[in-house]
Amino acid sequence: MGRVRVKKPSKPRDEKARNISIALVEPQSPGNVGSVARAMRNTGFSSLVLVNPCDYLNNDSYSMACKADKVLRDAVVYETLGDCVKNAGAVVGTTRRKGRIRYPVATLAESVPKILELASTNKVFILFGREDRGLENDEVPVCDMLVEVPTSPEYPSLNLSHAVFIVCHALFMAENPAANVVKAAPRDELERMYVHMEAALRSLGYGEQGGEHLIETILRSFKRLFGRTGLMQKEINMLRGIFTQIENRGGGEDAGA
Repeated sequence: MGRVRVKKPSKPRDEKARNISIALVEPQSPGNVGSVARAMRNTGFSSLVLVNPCDYLNNDSYSMACKADKVLRDAVVYETLGDCVKNAGAVVGTTRRKGRIRYPVATLAESVPKILELASTNKVFILFGREDRGLENDEVPVCDMLVEVPTSPEYPSLNLSHAVFIVCHALFMAENPAANVVKAAPRDELERMYVHMEAALRSLGYGEQGGEHLIETILRSFKRLFGRTGLMQKEINMLRGIFTQIENRGGGEDAGA
């Protein structure tokens, strides 16, 4: 009898992610549109909106989208920016340039909590302008807030898909904080390791010339070193294995209580 593969239930998509649309205003490169689709799927977003786009459904866009074809196929297209934002509860514009018309501009870190708050009950459109010049000055007034993605002043221009990924990734991480994968060993295990370390050093006669003061200084330095790193249990086990070998070669006894 063949193996029966049980399909795992899909995780329900986050409501905030469903309410956020990435809107590209007059994108000029089908490859960039495909790359944006991939960046969106990487970060859990699927609603792509295009305003007066280039011919984007071709080999260039699909090859750059990789396995984000559905994001491309489901993209909603509008002829004008005005038509696009009619369907938004809140509009966030991205900009590199600053000036009187574009004041104030918030940082990405400042904007992420507000965007997520708005997305909990509203359809939020995040606008990205053309590859060569971004959003025009007469398009900025439709935005409820403006966001800057900081870059080096020596070369501030970002690729369109890179800008989209940075914003989407910031939103994704705010909703899906990385788990702490390093679990520090219990304190008593750490203390036993230091006892074992001292025994191993003494089995070598290490520090005899400097007396107790030298041993105490060495142990204190190692405690501070390992205290900064947060040793895991397997790392403690590895170190104690080394100390045991040192003791065996030094003629001492294993302190491994």
